[in-house]
Amino acid sequence: MKTRFEFFDHTADIGVRVFGATQEELFVNAAAALYESIGVRKKEEGGIKKVRIEAESVEDLLHDWLAELLFELSAHGVIFDDIQSATLSAQVFEATARGGRVDWSEARAEVKAVTYHQLRVEQRADGSWMATVIFDV
Repeated sequence: MKTRFEFFDHTADIGVRVFGATQEELFVNAAAALYESIGVRKKEEGGIKKVRIEAESVEDLLHDWLAELLFELSAHGVIFDDIQSATLSAQVFEATARGGRVDWSEARAEVKAVTYHQLRVEQRADGSWMATVIFDV
């Protein structure tokens, strides 16, 4: 799958459609879309973060995954953009990611939150996955 994500116009916020051949790839690409929307890059290598999220739906898992990444960025100035493993089952998402301190020099937007507005994860006719996510700026 070539296109990982695409942004769309949304009143006062940032809308993104994320694509993946699998749900795990969809979650990895959603993380890339979050970082791209902000415009940050890693300036130095850092540590590894292991994440385990439990939720009632795949939409909640995606929301909580992105919210965790946004928290790490906001609170600690770290992005985890090198996802080394990701697994998804019915109600659990687990990932291991390598991260590092942020270079803020190219930052374009301040994402305040991952919203539930229009949040959707769906399987497409070809078996691939698509998610719609709105970032509050």
